[in-house]
Amino acid sequence: MVHAKILAGLQKELQNKYEISSTIRHKGERGRSRETGVAGFLRENLPDAYGVGTGELFSFNGERVSPQCDIIVYDRMKTPVFGKQEAVQQIPIEGVYVVIEVRSILDKNALQDATFKFEAIRNLWASSHPLKRGNKHNNGPSFCLFGFKRKCSERACIDFLKECDGEDCGIVALDSGCSIWVGPKNFSMPAKPVWLPTTIPESDAYSTLAFFFFNVLASCQVDLEPLNVIKILQSC
Repeated sequence: MVHAKILAGLQKELQNKYEISSTIRHKGERGRSRETGVAGFLRENLPDAYGVGTGELFSFNGERVSPQCDIIVYDRMKTPVFGKQEAVQQIPIEGVYVVIEVRSILDKNALQDATFKFEAIRNLWASSHPLKRGNKHNNGPSFCLFGFKRKCSERACIDFLKECDGEDCGIVALDSGCSIWVGPKNFSMPAKPVWLPTTIPESDAYSTLAFFFFNVLASCQVDLEPLNVIKILQSC
């Protein structure tokens, strides 16, 4: 398939950029360069309706602010972004589809840090959007932990997803594979996370970036509630 060949080529290109960035001595700038590579890939290939930013999330319904988010995919057509031209943007969580944490290496520390960050963002959403009667779930952004190289076990990755306790969370290791959630079509049982080896260089298989891209795109297909501008004005 043409799209598979295109994305396989883009994956190799992104991996090459990662290797080149390894020559940057400053750790912070090295990490920023890798975040920029993933964000640039999304900006260039996602439809124009979706914006890609970095910064903090807040809610129009509360005072809390999220931790720093590496990549934020949001509704570009309807979501105001404060400080759009600044290094750190402030984006309302009501217009966010996906939050992506980017790490050079996926290891135990990366999994722990992502767990705390994703939980903090979930709490931000829950505190400002109480469950409505009749709804079983609170809708909020999806989450993805993206790493260039995996140094933890597949088991550790699956345990991380179980601890996240939701199909709204995924994990990607560009050099080896990614997670998917598998369950019966009739939803009679909860889905379970499994690991797919989608990067196998010896077989010339480079499908990890494709899985990542289309999972992000799928997360952007949800319908966000329109902003209640009158209510927002009343809180000013």
